[in-house]
This record gives sequence, structure tokens and C-alpha cells, in this order.
Amino acid sequence: MIKLELIKGLFKREIALAATHPMRILVIKDGNGLLCMNSGDYKIKDGRFFFIPEEGLVRIEGEINEGYWLNFSSSLYFEFLQQHLDPLAKNLFLNLSFKDLSGDALIKAFSLLTQLKKEIEIKKNPLLLSQCLSLFLGFTAGFDGYLTALTQDELQQILRFKAILEKHYKKEKSIRFYANEMGISPRKLNAFLDRILGKSLFVLIKDRVMREAELLLLHSEYSIDEISSILGFPNATNFSINFRRYKGISVSQFSNNED
Repeated sequence: MIKLELIKGLFKREIALAATHPMRILVIKDGNGLLCMNSGDYKIKDGRFFFIPEEGLVRIEGEINEGYWLNFSSSLYFEFLQQHLDPLAKNLFLNLSFKDLSGDALIKAFSLLTQLKKEIEIKKNPLLLSQCLSLFLGFTAGFDGYLTALTQDELQQILRFKAILEKHYKKEKSIRFYANEMGISPRKLNAFLDRILGKSLFVLIKDRVMREAELLLLHSEYSIDEISSILGFPNATNFSINFRRYKGISVSQFSNNED
């Protein structure tokens, strides 16, 4: 599902980096030389994050004192796409691209990478792993600009909250429940979500529920009654009313428009 390796040493372009999953990122903390692809050669420099398309072998010509080779499955990338509706997110791995980070942004990026490494090693919480990867991608690719202003502690709090929300959003709706899971008071959680995400818990849960509703309507064989039950609605009528209010169209119109 995901693999993260520390790479260092002298590299020659005759030897390609092996990847077990299709989505690939090369992270350079300290190094120089060239990343050699079918599309051309790209300069390696400190603090550069390469987002590498599925096609083509990845070769390096140069020296890396500290770098990381991250590759992961399309299913994990799908979770990232569900949280980032920007069309550019869908094209992140279409062609080779890169981002250069420095200073505090680079420190935060490696903090997220360290957290991701821990979750990979623990292998106990796939929800936290997917959220950690999504946060890392969003931050390094520049889709989550608001994260740059956060402290490392706040980044960890956001990560923890998103994992809790992902696990419980279908059944748990109260601020008290999520506050208890976070180990803070409801008042502090409300203030934190408003300041960091600019949304209340109610809105965040509704956004997540309706995003899941869209996926189930488009990519499952469940009936409306079954989807209503899965998402915690009392009945299909209640689900349909809430869906229309959120999307501005009925469930049937949405399904037909997406055919």
C-alpha cells in the first residue's frame, strides 16, 4: 500500500529506483545532480520534492546525502483527491512536477514525513495513515496553503482530528464526543476548528457525509435506503431532503447527471 525509504550515496543513471506502487515522490533534503526521466533531466537541489508520473523509469545521476523515496497505492491517492477538489490535484502525477521548500515550510514538511514514517511502521491505524499522507501531499504540493501558518503542534492536532472524524463521522455528531477523543474541552475544539479550518464541526461532518454519499451513489450498488442507513440518517426521506439542500439537486438528478 505504501513504502518510504531513506536513500543516500552516489547514484548512476544506469540503475533505476525500484517502486512497488504507482504513485511516486522523490524528496531531496541534501543532494545534487540530476533526476533522469524519459522526458528529460531535472536538477536535484536541497528541499526539492519531485512528484513523478507513473510512466517511465526513475534514475539519478549525482550524490544524495539525505533523501527519501516514497511510493504508494492509487487507493491512498484517491483519499487525497477526495479531500482536495482542486482540478490541479488530479493532475499532480500526470506530468513530472516539483516544489521547492525552505525554512520553516521545509521543517514542517519533514515533520509530516516523520509522522508518516511512524504510521507506516506501526501498521495499526490505516485511517491515520491515509490522513497523514493526504496532509503531507496537500502541504508539499501547495494545495493546503493555510497549513504553512500553523505550528508543528497544530499540524499534529489537525492530523489527529481528521483521523477521528474519518472513523466516526457516520455515527457521531456531537462536539462533546470529538472533544473527548481529542482530549480537550468542547469550547476549545470549537475555537480550534473555527480558527484553523474556518468551519464548525457540524459543517465538517456534513461535508464529509455528503462527499461519501456522492461516492456511494456513483460507485456502489447500494439502494437509497441502504445508503441512508450507512450514513446514519433515520430514513431515506431524511437523507434525500438533506442531499437536496446540500447539492441543490435531488438524489435522482445527481445520479442521472453523472451517468
